[in-house]
Amino acid sequence: MTDISPQSYYQLAIVSGAVSGHGYAALPPELLATEQSVARQNPAAALTLNRSLCRNLLKEFTLADACWVFPEKFHFLYEQQLQRIENLLTDKPDSYFSFDNDPFRKDLAILCHRLIPCGAEFATPFSGISRSLIFKGGLRQAAKFIQVIARCRGIKPFLELHMHPHYTTAFNPEGWIETYENLADLLAANPSLLGFQSTSWFLDPALVEVSPHLSYLREVPERCGATILYAGEDDCDYSGAFATSQTRRDLYTSGHYKPRLFTRIWPRKLLIQRIWQKL
Repeated sequence: MTDISPQSYYQLAIVSGAVSGHGYAALPPELLATEQSVARQNPAAALTLNRSLCRNLLKEFTLADACWVFPEKFHFLYEQQLQRIENLLTDKPDSYFSFDNDPFRKDLAILCHRLIPCGAEFATPFSGISRSLIFKGGLRQAAKFIQVIARCRGIKPFLELHMHPHYTTAFNPEGWIETYENLADLLAANPSLLGFQSTSWFLDPALVEVSPHLSYLREVPERCGATILYAGEDDCDYSGAFATSQTRRDLYTSGHYKPRLFTRIWPRKLLIQRIWQKL
């Protein structure tokens, strides 16, 4: 199938309910099947279709289609992202517009209301807390897990944060405080959301020694009501811990550091208290 029109391809992407409740990377099955069929016969044509899909989604985007209430600040956050995506339609090579490219999937998710810009990172609003965390860190962690879930009054729905590698402007101490403010505003406007969670290597307490300039990423949330639980070892072949730091790469090579994943769970009631304003 190489003769599908860009408009028909766009219609496959906006099928209502096709990926409802799934993560940011989910795409409608018929869209994926069509893209794969085109790519088998003409890979370049598939990339061209994906670029046109991004362009059409951007053209038709409106916050009125979202199922969430957005405080005023989020209109500005979306404007930033829409401008960034408009620029990449001109600036990026065809290879960027591949469904195998995670940043492109994130761009599509923003345009399809499955990823919300919050500042330093982006939130998918359909997440649940993994029950496997109760088994990851012994009895003490199991008790902490039960306690935080009771405080949250459930395991879903949570906002779940994700980093976009092509948008890191606010990834700094001040930017994260602003992000917490934005998340608190978003939770206050949407009472069905129980809080937010994220899982990352940069929540590892080992960073106090390995990368002390990043220790604020764990310390501020913990001091302000978040619970942080061990989630497992990171995949060292793909870990973001090595993406920007030769120091961490060298420590790993010498056997002095191995990235681990930790999950941060921040109940809505405690986040909305904005305790960081008093630190």
